[in-house]
Formats: sequence, structure tokens, C-alpha cells
Amino acid sequence: MNNLLSQRFHVGAYGILINENKILLIKKSRGAYKGMYDLPGGGIEFNEKIEETLKREFVEETGVVLNNFSFIDYNEYFCDYLNETGEGRSLHHIAFYYKVFADVNEIKKDPDGQDSLGAEFIDVSDLEKVKIAPIAKTVIEKIIFGN
Repeated sequence: MNNLLSQRFHVGAYGILINENKILLIKKSRGAYKGMYDLPGGGIEFNEKIEETLKREFVEETGVVLNNFSFIDYNEYFCDYLNETGEGRSLHHIAFYYKVFADVNEIKKDPDGQDSLGAEFIDVSDLEKVKIAPIAKTVIEKIIFGN
């Protein structure tokens, strides 16, 4: 990675919610995955447990309150990208993934004012038609397709 780039280290918790053969994703509005679909979740705050982050971020980004969850896997991703102001950044992203369960009546389809343009259920058969954030793609394929 380029030493001249601003460095960003991000650790987050993310949930995989599948309902009626559809997976709940958010569309990213900024950052390294701008314009891509990603799993709901986000950064762990100081003095916040990983599972607390998962529940908080899920509500913030999707409006869905989780009933239950179980740890699946973790993943790491490294990339260089340009932020919103055109500044070059190097990202080291660590993600903890959980299979999540919830009673879903309605989802938040509007932007959250942070980094989500809104939540959307996407049929698993259509996943190859959308661009998914590279860090999430591996775990989604593992869970849905057994890869």
C-alpha cells in the first residue's frame, strides 16, 4: 500500500438477514464501498460490545430490531480508495459476521444520514446482478451458496 495515503483502520459488526429467499442489504453512500451493496452493520464504538454494535447498527440502517443472532465468521479486507473530498486513503477493514433473525414488518428504505442510502431486500437469485462490497461478498456466498 502507498505510504503517502491517509490510513484508516475500521472494525465492524455486520448481520446477514435472509427472509423468504431474500437478503437484506444496504447501498453505501460513501467510503471504499460507495455505490455497492453491503450487509447492514458498522463500526464498533469504544466501550461497546460487538453484539451491541450489531443490534444498534442494524436498527440505524434498516429499522429492524433483531430477535437473535449467532456468530458466523470474520473477514479482513485491504484497499486504497478516494474519499468524498478526493483524498487518497488506505483501508484495513475487519468485519465480524453474524446470522441474524428478526420479525420484519417494514424496512428503512431512506438514507440514514451516515453511509447508507437505504435498505433493500434482494432476491438471492439476483445477487450476481448487483455489485456487492468485496469484504461482504465472500461471507454472503459462503452462507447462501455454500462456497
